[in-house]
Amino acid sequence: MELEKKKTEIEWYDNPGIVTNVIITLIAVIIILSQSFAINNNLSTQEILRSIINHNSVYLIVLVYFVALKTKIGKRYFDFLNVFLILLYFITGVTSILTVFQSFSLETLISCAMHLVLFIYLFHTFFRRTRVWREFHLTKSPFNEIKNDAYFYSITVLVVLLLAIDLIATTTFDGTVLALFDAIYMVLFARYVYLYGCFLDNKEKKINPTTSIEEIKEKVEEVKERLDDVVDDIQDKVEGVVKEVTDDDSKKKKTKKSSKTVTKKTEKGKTKKSKEDK
Repeated sequence: MELEKKKTEIEWYDNPGIVTNVIITLIAVIIILSQSFAINNNLSTQEILRSIINHNSVYLIVLVYFVALKTKIGKRYFDFLNVFLILLYFITGVTSILTVFQSFSLETLISCAMHLVLFIYLFHTFFRRTRVWREFHLTKSPFNEIKNDAYFYSITVLVVLLLAIDLIATTTFDGTVLALFDAIYMVLFARYVYLYGCFLDNKEKKINPTTSIEEIKEKVEEVKERLDDVVDDIQDKVEGVVKEVTDDDSKKKKTKKSSKTVTKKTEKGKTKKSKEDK
């Protein structure tokens, strides 16, 4: 019993509910700390508002997203919320590309790569169960060949590299704390997307999570071949039955014609005899 309980126990980073709760608290801490640091640095109200719009706008929108997921309405309209999330990170990816052209450096280059990979990861994960995935045939996308684990680990590596550069570049305590919290948030957010991707993979594989996509394709082809054989057998049997029915109909028609001719002959013979008797 104890071994079964240990197997059924899930680590906190594999539980989407705990991960979302940690992300919500972390975003709240980041917003509060960034504003408190801005106030301690004696910034004006305009500069504080700019910091809220520039640094915390993404966090505020993501906070609304995760808080909405805790409600019944948010769970019902989960796909619509994901569309807004994808659009948000599409905008951040475009802005990161523009910052590379404005100020080219290793930090901006890694940040751009991280946001682009995250956008592709979101797009190819959250659209898998929607009409967009089927209508645009996104199963044929080359990015769909990349596995869920590869996306998560690549984002984690890029986040760690960006954190190392930020820690080297920052000279204040405020900057180091915010850089650490930003990195933790990105890893947890990528973990949230990873868990949803695992959920979709397990649902598509149907109970057997160890089977690969190639094995599933082979099984599907085998089932198709069996169905084709069954359909051919049914067609042969139907054709045989149709032939038997048509043969029986033709025989019945012939017998009817012969009986009609016999009756006609007998009737003619009777009329002749009646005339002779008269």
